[in-house]
Amino acid sequence: MCRAARFQFEGRRFEYYFTQYRARLPLLLQTGHCSLVTWGRRRNESGGFPFGASVRLASIQAGHWDALQPKPVKIAIPEFMETDVMGHEHWFQVMAGQYLQGMLAQKGNQLRVYTVQLDCNAEDTFFENWPRIVNSPF
Repeated sequence: MCRAARFQFEGRRFEYYFTQYRARLPLLLQTGHCSLVTWGRRRNESGGFPFGASVRLASIQAGHWDALQPKPVKIAIPEFMETDVMGHEHWFQVMAGQYLQGMLAQKGNQLRVYTVQLDCNAEDTFFENWPRIVNSPF
């Protein structure tokens, strides 16, 4: 899963690891502006959202998230961090015009964003999963 993100929002630089309290990610809106939304749910947080930072694309397609009104969103970050199968951290840059795909979940008036993950073949890569990268425009 995407474990950390670096980005700028309203002139400030942010670096959030998912495990941090109140970790948030910037979502690109169709207006071209960004909005910060709470990233997933940590084990020590209350609420009705599932635990974790990410969701597998196949589980969205299978309808497992339908109760939370899932919507595809674009996460506007220039850098993200993944951990390889040996536990080492690696930072990656996102190319201009590309975004991490997110899934916006809603429960009542609360929103959470989860990164969308693709499964990787351990024989072909050093990572167990990888964030889905999408292009603009909307």
